Amino acid sequence: MIASQGEKGESWKFKLLPVYGIFLLNFKSGETDKVRTDLVIADRDTGEQKGRNFREIFIEFPLFNKTEAECETPLDYWLYNLKHMEQLEHLSFKGQKALFNRLEELARIANMNKKERAEYEAALKIYRDNENVMDYAVKTAEKKGLEKGIAIGEERGRAEGILITARLMKQNGISFEQIKLCTGLSDEEIENL
Repeated sequence: MIASQGEKGESWKFKLLPVYGIFLLNFKSGETDKVRTDLVIADRDTGEQKGRNFREIFIEFPLFNKTEAECETPLDYWLYNLKHMEQLEHLSFKGQKALFNRLEELARIANMNKKERAEYEAALKIYRDNENVMDYAVKTAEKKGLEKGIAIGEERGRAEGILITARLMKQNGISFEQIKLCTGLSDEEIENL
């Protein structure tokens, strides 16, 4: 994971992204009475934190004793659902957190057997292909519609401009022959101006 973050070349440059290890314990470690313990790399003598890119987070589920009604923070919601996942028919807090809908969906997918998973992946591919085809069709139709609309607008503008010009020519006493020659209008069109 870390090696893949470096830029290969003569001088191998690292701009490390943070790496977090999250460890879910179904037992008490005996080291703490806290539900969550964060460990960082620090100097043993001074206690000064040395690396901000690595962190280990330990969650001790036996120490998490909140009821559903007592959960207040997003971490509480996650811990409650993870701790009670086997007993729940559905995840709690659905109305409050759309994120749990996604978690439930991912859990359902993860529990599929090979055949169900293959069918799911095939259906998902078809769905995504259809979405992409539809998006392309809409974009193409919008572009063609816009081009057609511009062409119609330009044509109407030219026709309106010719009529305005012909009307002004007629008002200024220019002959029908001259107006026909300059505008391409018929005698009837010029009379109706």
